[in-house]
Amino acid sequence: MGWSEIAYAKSGEHHIAFRDIVGDGGGDQEIVMVTGEFWPMESFASAPPDVARLIRGLAELGRLVLFDRRGIGLSDPISDWDTPLAGQWSEDLAAVISAAGCDRPTVFSWHHAPIARTCSILHPDLISRLVLFNPSSPVTKADAGWTREFAASRTRNLEHQETTDNQMPGRRDDPEFQEWLRFAGRAGASPAQAARILHKVFRDPYPDHGAVRVPTLVITRASADGAIPAEFYQRAAHDIPDAELVALPPGDGMAVGAGVDDLLAEISRHLTGEIRLPPPERQLAAILFTDLVGSTRRAVTSGDAAWKRLLDHHDAISRLAVARRGGEVIKTTGDGILALLPSATAAIQAARAIRTGLAEDHLQVRIGIHLGEIDRRGDDVSGLAVNIAARIMAIAEPDQILTSAMVRQTTDTTTFTNLGQRTLKDIDDSWELHAVV
Repeated sequence: MGWSEIAYAKSGEHHIAFRDIVGDGGGDQEIVMVTGEFWPMESFASAPPDVARLIRGLAELGRLVLFDRRGIGLSDPISDWDTPLAGQWSEDLAAVISAAGCDRPTVFSWHHAPIARTCSILHPDLISRLVLFNPSSPVTKADAGWTREFAASRTRNLEHQETTDNQMPGRRDDPEFQEWLRFAGRAGASPAQAARILHKVFRDPYPDHGAVRVPTLVITRASADGAIPAEFYQRAAHDIPDAELVALPPGDGMAVGAGVDDLLAEISRHLTGEIRLPPPERQLAAILFTDLVGSTRRAVTSGDAAWKRLLDHHDAISRLAVARRGGEVIKTTGDGILALLPSATAAIQAARAIRTGLAEDHLQVRIGIHLGEIDRRGDDVSGLAVNIAARIMAIAEPDQILTSAMVRQTTDTTTFTNLGQRTLKDIDDSWELHAVV
């Protein structure tokens, strides 16, 4: 992707920083993104892979323009605290559209303030369409049950510039994302500034949704833990004339949360008529699969509630063991995990820690490890190497850590027992396997 130099638009007396990114997908779409939270545009230049995939996916549709609202990042501070911020920020958006030379772009917004909607009402000739992800609406009495806890959680998060407690549960155990999140939040606004902005935004009046006249796509994804009900996000779609509503399955409630490809698929479909996703990213990784032995029998004898507690404990032990070795749990498999680690040694260390931790609960586990190239697509991985690791795990004995020869050849800190050539289900040729002693 080609990142432009930072430039400034003039919004009244304020200087608004912006830059654009041109992808190599050959698209002709122009998209201006209104970023959520307090994260400055420069933080996206060093974002972790899944967040970078969102930026890349939008840029490859043509051209993506990022900007910092006044009070955030490289733009001038807020000087007027009496005028609604959504109105001021909508003027910043209009100034950036003009200064960037955009010709009636699509505005993609995932900010809780109605910035894009306000701008489309005040400057209908500047914007061709809106794409809104989880847009907020005025709070009603019916929302009293969840808004108090949400407000308390937001206050706690602002002290550390974190937003994963009730908005991105899928990112709670992602150390790389957590590190980036802290960096991005602190680079955008101080805790006091962020709290003042948030306090004002939630008390500012909302525009009349009925006055929006540009074509609008509303994409919603309720939080997986039910902290914010889906109906709250969907109100804007019901109130904006002829708006299209797409409700994604429950998950992370922010655009940079888990499920980036689902979001990109709907945006590209809306803008181009077809789903366009960036190609998967190839990377070399140690792939680790686990599987609890006798899980069905244990579930029957323990009962649903007790078995769920054991599975939660299993997941916590596994995530901690993987994270401490610089790895990432890609997904749970019901009674196991799929994880990526940076080296064969790290994978073996994590496997041993998982086995030891589960033994305290009298649980046995099969573990398979392989080293190879994988295709990274958003929040999932695929490729032959992933299949090989899964097949190795499937033939391991209870409490056995079984590896491919690739793992054995790339670490000198572990003792192995050579098990010779084995056949793996649906995998061509025979494979030399080794058991960790």
